[in-house]
Amino acid sequence: MPMNIREIARLARVSRSTVSRVINDVETVDPKLSRRVQAIIKQVGYRPNFQAQALARGRSHTVGLIVSELSGGNPFFSEIILFFERAAVEAGYEVLISFADVEAHPDSVTTCAIRMQERQVEGIAVLTFGIEKYLNTLSIDIPMIYAGADEDLPGTRNVRIDYLAGMQEAVKHLIDFGHRRIGYLSGQLNWSSMRTRYEALRKAIEDAGLELEKELVVECAHTWEGGAQGIPDLLNLPKPPTAVMCCNDVAAIGAMKTMSGRGIRVGKDIALIGFDDLPICRYTHPSLSTIRFSPRELSSLAFQALLEELQGDDRESLQREYKTRFVLRESTCAPKV
Repeated sequence: MPMNIREIARLARVSRSTVSRVINDVETVDPKLSRRVQAIIKQVGYRPNFQAQALARGRSHTVGLIVSELSGGNPFFSEIILFFERAAVEAGYEVLISFADVEAHPDSVTTCAIRMQERQVEGIAVLTFGIEKYLNTLSIDIPMIYAGADEDLPGTRNVRIDYLAGMQEAVKHLIDFGHRRIGYLSGQLNWSSMRTRYEALRKAIEDAGLELEKELVVECAHTWEGGAQGIPDLLNLPKPPTAVMCCNDVAAIGAMKTMSGRGIRVGKDIALIGFDDLPICRYTHPSLSTIRFSPRELSSLAFQALLEELQGDDRESLQREYKTRFVLRESTCAPKV
């Protein structure tokens, strides 16, 4: 016979209302009765339907998380999911995850948001960068937060991302080493997040008194293969760059493989810098210098911003910002004379 509150009450010789109060941690239950009910629950392995209970009380204690489709082998978004869920569970929430394939279907994030609202999530975190434009006409009457949105949207909280800080630190490091021709594997510049990184790098280089020359910028897929296939366009220039910065770590590692195959020693013949600071950067050979854009830190900020929305705290001082920073390892060097 399937276990339910009625059967628990019969075995514990108490009323169903007493069992319900024990399950919901009501303090007025007699401690002796509570221990008896808890012993029966443990003995039969009964698992209450907390979701149904929460919905009955008018709350689901569930939040939605929309991320990019996990493709190309980049672990960035899988780490976003891991750390966002950890933060949510610690605060007593479950997470409903949805993947938006924005490359193939730009409106998929809208579909995800509507589906989540239908499933009665209390709020939604959108951590698929650059897609806020697809949601600005969407009628969603639950809290929503973004990370790195191009612009603040009415009724939403945006975790701002300071790309420039990390770019400036990295450029300064290269210039201090003596580099003047800095190349860039940019990713596809029609993507908002890739365009924002490019603009931050361009400004950092110009602020340092140099110029990001057009021939030194190569668009490529922001994947292992994209980096491997894009780097030859820089290496084959009549006057190639002495240092290369990349839109993310996986493109940088792909570029590193191509250069290794050509006998070019990263960190000795050419300087290379990634972006994201994935765990694998510590284990490449040489270890990859990069700009830290931590999924752990970003997820924590995003969930805290969403929690503030759920709690109705809309003070301006609670606007959050993630600041990127340069991480020095072994893949940079002075230009070869």
